Amino acid sequence: MATREHRVRATGTDRSPQLRYIKTLDCDADRLWKLITKPELLSEWLGATILSDTQHGGFTVTTGAGTQRTGLVTACVPSHYVQLAWDDPPHAPSTILADVVPGTREAHLILTHGGLAHELVTGYRQFWEGALERLTQYAAGRLPRRPRSLWQLPGSAGGS
Repeated sequence: MATREHRVRATGTDRSPQLRYIKTLDCDADRLWKLITKPELLSEWLGATILSDTQHGGFTVTTGAGTQRTGLVTACVPSHYVQLAWDDPPHAPSTILADVVPGTREAHLILTHGGLAHELVTGYRQFWEGALERLTQYAAGRLPRRPRSLWQLPGSAGGS
């Protein structure tokens, strides 16, 4: 049932590229919200996660062997959307917006990662495609144990 779509947009020199993914998952919206905001569930499909406060706290996500990303929750409307400032030094922070849309018997996730440096687009595209496929499998109860090597964010600053 899960579908995947992504678009990369770069318009003009004054706009940074963004990645946008639209996923339909085999779970209800409440379950999807928990999957994208609870550290213990994020750790199952995204990478080991520490989150100080879902509403406006800081977070750390292990994206690769010896590689972590940090950031801050900048906006949150529980059960609907969360916006994050995502740090990837030495680049400027980018923005992640995750929207949860309830369906009849499923839930939809619209994930947008914007404000990316051009040289990071390919690495983040690979990272998000892998992570969102794991989320799809986890939501459907088909997730195998995650090998630590999959936590690597290709081409990222600070990677191993």
